[in-house]
Amino acid sequence: MAKLLLVTHECVGNWFSLRFLEEGHSVDIYYCGKKNKAYSNALGGLCPDIMMEKPDFKKYDLIIFDSTDMAKVADEAATLAPIIGDSGFASEIENNRLAGIQIMEQCGINVPPYQEFNDLGEAKSFIKKTKKRYVFKAFGDQDTAFTYVSKSPEDMLRYIDKLGSVIKGVEFLLQEVVEGTEVSTEGWFNGEDFYLVNGTLEEKKFMEGGKGPNTGCAGNLVFIYDSLNLPLVFREGLGKLKDFLRSAKYKGMIDLNTIVSDREMYGLEWTPRFGYDASPTLFHIISSDLAEFLAMIAHGVKPEYRIKTQYAGGVRISIPPYPSEIDGHHHPDIPIQGLEDVEDIWRSYYLYDCCINKEDELVTAGISGLITVPIASGNTIPEAFSKIDSRIKKLQIPNMQYRADILTCVQKRYNTLMSQGWLR
Repeated sequence: MAKLLLVTHECVGNWFSLRFLEEGHSVDIYYCGKKNKAYSNALGGLCPDIMMEKPDFKKYDLIIFDSTDMAKVADEAATLAPIIGDSGFASEIENNRLAGIQIMEQCGINVPPYQEFNDLGEAKSFIKKTKKRYVFKAFGDQDTAFTYVSKSPEDMLRYIDKLGSVIKGVEFLLQEVVEGTEVSTEGWFNGEDFYLVNGTLEEKKFMEGGKGPNTGCAGNLVFIYDSLNLPLVFREGLGKLKDFLRSAKYKGMIDLNTIVSDREMYGLEWTPRFGYDASPTLFHIISSDLAEFLAMIAHGVKPEYRIKTQYAGGVRISIPPYPSEIDGHHHPDIPIQGLEDVEDIWRSYYLYDCCINKEDELVTAGISGLITVPIASGNTIPEAFSKIDSRIKKLQIPNMQYRADILTCVQKRYNTLMSQGWLR
């Protein structure tokens, strides 16, 4: 049994504690976020009570950061215990878009042509001169809804002032739009090599058919690669990072989001942290002790793990006003019915905006409206999503909303990638 500390600032990873406890480990949760937030209600009554004061890091066998943007705490903790999930380096390559792109270029990974700006007027002149489609990407920890893919040069010119008013003076990139299929490749690096290499196809838009605001993930498919025959998408992308990560003495998960066509691959951005909802989906495939796997990565040894199936998927379930992120506008105490035995729900559902009330009932916590993600695995993609559909049908949540086309969308993209040879 290991003594674990989960560090969080938005409590998105509280769900991990349910599995760690089931595996027989001791778990504490340290909340280091803004004290006026409702996040600390996440999974109240299900997970361990949250500590608001910084604990003694030396007491723990492993410290797990559930996201980035806690670099100061992570770098301090790393001097006292093994850690995974955040660091100054991890936060930098995720939030500093330019630095992330420059690392790709340094490692020989293609990137779409780009230009950085800190002045809207200069950006407008650039768009008028080049007459090309661009993606607008703000630097720093910005809402994913304000990464904007323009439909034309004119479209970007019409909308760029609005984007500029939202990011409030933050520097930004204009990156040329390239056509193709978006796919992410993740590996778990132990300081020497990659393990548990996997791919993810996310549907990011809120509404069916890829419409509406960007939610980060409305549904996803995760698939495991053969460690003895890693595919072209890894060899031409994330695999080129090995020497760089060795020199940086990096240990942890790292994901490269790319867009590929028949012949070309372009790197887009890094995710050196747990992904939501991709990590819970991936962990559904792992049948062995998850905490032990994370500890082996953090300690720099070759990890051991068991895999149930090749594929797993998830579909995000929410209630209005999600995907709005306005604090104080999300409703607590909405009943959540239809989940399996509450003591065992971690196996099939990633949980976030929910808690146990005084009547011992599962209800919303009033955080974000992102309630749960039914997850299932299978030997085929349709098998996994058939199980997900069954779990969704059991749910009874007032005003429940979700996309019903995730299987269709990810299957089409997967087939395209296979036919182009990227997954072989």
